[in-house]
Amino acid sequence: MIASAPGKIILFGEHAVVYGRHALVSAIDLRCRVEAKKCSEFRVISPLGATGLDLKVHPYITFAIKRFCDFRKIEGAEIIVKSEIPIASGLGSSAAVTVATLKALSYEFGVELDNEEIFETAKKVEIDVQGRASGIDPFISTFGGSWIFPERKKVELPFQFFLIRLWERSTKAMVEKVANLRQRYTEAVDKIFDAIDLIALKAPNCGLEEFEELIYMNQSLLRAIGVSSPEIDEIVSKLEKDGFKVKLTGAGGGGCIFGIFQNKKPDGSILVRPELEGVRIEDS
Repeated sequence: MIASAPGKIILFGEHAVVYGRHALVSAIDLRCRVEAKKCSEFRVISPLGATGLDLKVHPYITFAIKRFCDFRKIEGAEIIVKSEIPIASGLGSSAAVTVATLKALSYEFGVELDNEEIFETAKKVEIDVQGRASGIDPFISTFGGSWIFPERKKVELPFQFFLIRLWERSTKAMVEKVANLRQRYTEAVDKIFDAIDLIALKAPNCGLEEFEELIYMNQSLLRAIGVSSPEIDEIVSKLEKDGFKVKLTGAGGGGCIFGIFQNKKPDGSILVRPELEGVRIEDS
């Protein structure tokens, strides 16, 4: 059985949402496809390599299988992953592969979990791997669309976006970095989170010019909590000189930066659109 789930882009609110503030997030039209087959043992085949259950190479798939066994105990499965979503890019590749794996397993083994069960299970997997998580990524991969969190208020976004890939980074490491900074400077970091919160709430009602101003502001706030870097700042500055307003999306430290597409895009960037559909079963 083959299932697919979309990636996501956090437009505003990353990190702050982990501490009770709001985020504006959208699914995007890049998808991860997972095929699940009954098998006498566990095999996982992906762009990362071929393994059995392996918490180092395939932690999200391994924990997804372990969590699926809470619904139905299985002795083996072959999982084959093909994805359009760059790994460690801040675009939700881990959540997409988790959600698609759970959906494919549920149909292959006759459990047929509903989307709420898939989301809740995928959120547990995210916590299993990362230790702390907002649940946004698995929610978006499960349900698709564009949303304000944590209320799950659905919104419409009239924009297309360009994405520029930077370099791989560890979400867990960046989450821990922000947590450590907040522990040392709680009041100051919480004030920054409050400002990010206001931006995330205002953005869905903004036109193009205001939206770009908020992109600029939010990027400056991400720099203040230490998830940008001199290398990223240099790239952002060059793009601003070329007329593009951009910001990090996701945990930071690398991954991707994005801006609004207005009939031109930076060299090396790709275009993405908001994706309305979440996880689904694909034709074989």
